[in-house]
Amino acid sequence: MDIQRLRRETAAEHAAVEGSIPLMQENLDRGSYLLCLERIYGVVAAWEEKSAGIAPEWMHSMLASWQRKEMLERDLTWFGVIERGHQRPALPEMKDEAGLLGAMYVMEGSTLGGQLISLHVVKALGLTDGWGNAFFRGHCERTGTMWKEFCEVLRTRVPDSETQAAIDGAKAMFRVFGSWMQHEVNDTDLYSPTLTGTIQSKRYDLTREKHLIDENVRSLRLRLVK
Repeated sequence: MDIQRLRRETAAEHAAVEGSIPLMQENLDRGSYLLCLERIYGVVAAWEEKSAGIAPEWMHSMLASWQRKEMLERDLTWFGVIERGHQRPALPEMKDEAGLLGAMYVMEGSTLGGQLISLHVVKALGLTDGWGNAFFRGHCERTGTMWKEFCEVLRTRVPDSETQAAIDGAKAMFRVFGSWMQHEVNDTDLYSPTLTGTIQSKRYDLTREKHLIDENVRSLRLRLVK
């Protein structure tokens, strides 16, 4: 299939999703960051659950190696958020392989922009790289290589005659992603920006303090051994 055509015809939907994730702001705070993580968790969890159930056998190992839900869980735990939200968006049907790969184009493509977001949140929130930004770090130095591998899968597995089905699948997934990120959260007070900015902030401080204490203890043990 023509990947350049896929990029061109989904550019508007792509831009809309980027605009729904306000993580590159200079004044980014922990509350806004956590709220985004919790919303993204719903999309990623829904995607990994659905794709695992409908993907053809040849895709199983690829999907398993590219899963990122656990990375989000590590980030949320780092900030003291133990309970996970159970809300999930209703994903597109993905009736065929081309549509499924089109949706995967959206989910895997997010790893590229995630590299920039990862660097920014470390600076803006004073994080230690790898602690609290695991999801956006994604596959780290392997991100570019894995993305090229996925593009090759698109080229070889989606014939030109099914390019439109892949485009439609990608557009539908972009729309769901963007709509979900902008959807008003009203599940519980846990998701409210006010609570996230106060109690969650205290959880973050306590968790970070515990991490620093653990690091100091390990350092002391090493000095004693020497």
